[in-house]
Amino acid sequence: MLVGITVATWLVFGSPQDWEGGMRWLRHGLALASLGVISLAARLMFPDIQKGPSETVPD
Repeated sequence: MLVGITVATWLVFGSPQDWEGGMRWLRHGLALASLGVISLAARLMFPDIQKGPSETVPD
């Protein structure tokens, strides 16, 4: 998650702001990839475990 946040911060505040042409598409791809990394890391840290009705009632 820290890598994704670092790359996103670099893309917003760093030197890629000057990229033109095809490099601009690379910057957008990196931004989407960093958002994906952040989302995946959050899902791995906080899994969505839902218990069914049969598992909540003790026997």
